[in-house]
Amino acid sequence: MVIIFDVICIGAALVDMIAQVVRHPSDDDEVFVSDLTVLSGGAAANTAYACAKIGLSTAFIGKLGDKDTFGEKIINDFKEVAVDTRLIKYSKDYKTGSAYVALNRKGERRIYAHSGAANYLSKKDISKKELKNAKIIFLSSLRNLEPLQMAAEIGKSVNIPVILNPGMLIVDQGFQKLKKLLEKIDVLILSQREYLSLLNIKENELNEAIIIKYSEKLLSLGIQVIIVTLGEKGSFFLTKKGNGLIPSLELSKVIDTTGAGDAFSAGFIYGLAQSINFDVDHLRIYLKTGNYLAGNCIQQIGARNGIPTREQLNIFWNSNK
Repeated sequence: MVIIFDVICIGAALVDMIAQVVRHPSDDDEVFVSDLTVLSGGAAANTAYACAKIGLSTAFIGKLGDKDTFGEKIINDFKEVAVDTRLIKYSKDYKTGSAYVALNRKGERRIYAHSGAANYLSKKDISKKELKNAKIIFLSSLRNLEPLQMAAEIGKSVNIPVILNPGMLIVDQGFQKLKKLLEKIDVLILSQREYLSLLNIKENELNEAIIIKYSEKLLSLGIQVIIVTLGEKGSFFLTKKGNGLIPSLELSKVIDTTGAGDAFSAGFIYGLAQSINFDVDHLRIYLKTGNYLAGNCIQQIGARNGIPTREQLNIFWNSNK
């Protein structure tokens, strides 16, 4: 029996070690860690987890170490929300990657990522046979561009929408190196920092006017939708037919911003999976759903603990569509 997935997420799956600190250290400094938590992470893996938890049929493609402890944790956590793990690849030469996160009382974080096996996912690991049964292909933070390029080309060849939420590991490689990949995607989701860096903009802070001014360079590549997440302001979308700023949730507290962008992507994917449509009215709902997931995410520690259930999202969706 052929399984049709709402989304296949491709990228890194790591284990996050989150250290809670009073403040971030300065040079040659030391701070006390009040609590240390070990959680499954990785941007694409976080989005896959969130998509599955909110009710989407979801598969993940990435590379883990062969039968190591971190890899087993990632698989077990995926299975808790029914992420399909049969497309995951394994390395006998490299261990499952990990990330070390320092989180202060303001919810600000510092991340040091060791990709491990994740970065050795290759274009040979990406096949049309596996991807052709997806409604949406989602690509995220993976320094090695080759498998993402292959997936985007396959998506384009079979008319499957491709979303890229790159992260700084990709953006830092520069526009010219990314251009070939950008030409094959339909939706580009960027944080403020990623947008400024990708387009080499010297402004310290983004607003809608700046995004509209500089985005023609991206739209000319064939990208249908550009989305920039703006933190407390919300999220902004831009197409050739229109644009809009969607306000964020009003929150009384922010505990941890880890994974907010990954949660936003899952909310956007949820909306797109209901009806593949890039008109302005549909995009407003998709971004509103992304803001809802991101707002819930940052009210708890870790990238996954604040993700709402399928039932909670259904209530939100039915009252906002």
